[in-house]
Amino acid sequence: MNFDHLALRLEEKIYRSCKGKIRLTLLEEDLTDFVPGFRGEKSLRILDAGGGSGHFSRICAQKGHSVLLWDLSRAMLNLAETENSRAGLSGRISLKHASFDDLDPDETGVFDLVLLHGAAEWTSNPSQTIRKMMSLTSPGGYLSLLMFNRDKILLKKGINGQLISGSSKPVRKRKLTPPEGMSLSDITELFRTSPVKGTIHLISGIRIFQGFFLQWQPSGMDCAKWLQQERIYYREPPFRSLGEHSHILWKRES
Repeated sequence: MNFDHLALRLEEKIYRSCKGKIRLTLLEEDLTDFVPGFRGEKSLRILDAGGGSGHFSRICAQKGHSVLLWDLSRAMLNLAETENSRAGLSGRISLKHASFDDLDPDETGVFDLVLLHGAAEWTSNPSQTIRKMMSLTSPGGYLSLLMFNRDKILLKKGINGQLISGSSKPVRKRKLTPPEGMSLSDITELFRTSPVKGTIHLISGIRIFQGFFLQWQPSGMDCAKWLQQERIYYREPPFRSLGEHSHILWKRES
């Protein structure tokens, strides 16, 4: 999906909100704790596939890594170019305006770390997109997959009375809710059966608690407290399977 018409709304509703801060912070902590060299001990070659306006690309570049930011939306890449320049990171982040279909390991090479954060679920075939990113991961390298959790959205709709017609509040089609998602069991099965072999090193749930109820929020909970609470259980079963997004860190066999 091309986000040209939603670029500014994405920035406002996602990345400038508490949900966006929680997402970026926990993803960075996952990679810092589980990907060797991500802290900046060495320079990694990173593909940020569907990275939009480049928020996570800049996190990587600030650690000294070389990033290829690949996205279909020209509007998002224009935002990325402006912010990259403002942060003094243009030399470490290359921008490519193209679809995932144009990604070819014979042309781009393979990467120490591939980021596929909140992008596969917007494609017509998420499983195919994930498998492609696995093939773009170098032997011994890592794929960081952030995927919209289908099971969580069903649970959330049920608790908020939105599963059946005639409920207290009608179900609204939200433009920023992806049309596709996968359960955690589906994702792990995809990795298990892939011809590209590797091992899952981490599963975490991003935003288990924050934003669960649509009509009520506990008082006294600012974003810092929500983040503190999310950290307690986001890597622990069974809670990690209840994140708004599932984060899977997969390492390709050497």
